[in-house]
Amino acid sequence: MENEKTYLQNLILNRRIVRNYIESEETYPDLSDVPKLTIKIPTAGFSRGIEIISVENKDSIQKLAIYANEKTYIEKGFGKWISNSKAIFLILINEAAYHERYKMMDKKNETNSKNWSVPYWYVDAGAAMMNCMLLIDETGLKSGFLGSHNMEVLKIKSFLKIPKNIEILGFVTAGVEDSTKNIKKEKINRKKIVHKELYEN
Repeated sequence: MENEKTYLQNLILNRRIVRNYIESEETYPDLSDVPKLTIKIPTAGFSRGIEIISVENKDSIQKLAIYANEKTYIEKGFGKWISNSKAIFLILINEAAYHERYKMMDKKNETNSKNWSVPYWYVDAGAAMMNCMLLIDETGLKSGFLGSHNMEVLKIKSFLKIPKNIEILGFVTAGVEDSTKNIKKEKINRKKIVHKELYEN
């Protein structure tokens, strides 16, 4: 029994990015708790600069698929993805919230947030993204991620009324996997990425 995996370990071991969904009328657990649990993360100085928008309206999802350039994706031979999502969760970054927090009295002796060697708003956004994907997988749906560099960001901001100063990390998607699609992946040379005590090649 000592080597038996915990529920979380199994969830992480079996989680993978899925970018091909089908339309399905199958009933899945309610996703309404996903947003508030997604952003239940540690943020630098408790800045609370990571926000989220959940979109489940079918018409809105179709519009977001257009702005995410899904047509180009399909033209390359891939299956539908964004447009067949059950829900889309936009991870948002309010960088200004971090700078405001680190101007406060209790942070006056800290490194200025504009001089951080690592922009911790991206660290926190990544934590939220992972929370979101695990929460989706827990429901039995599959999760995917599309970074905002592949999107028409200004149109998305206008459509969802997102302020100009708020950055979109990307879409975390929830959907039913199209198991008939075999996504071809290029072979990547495996290198050592887990090290103990010292960095070793």
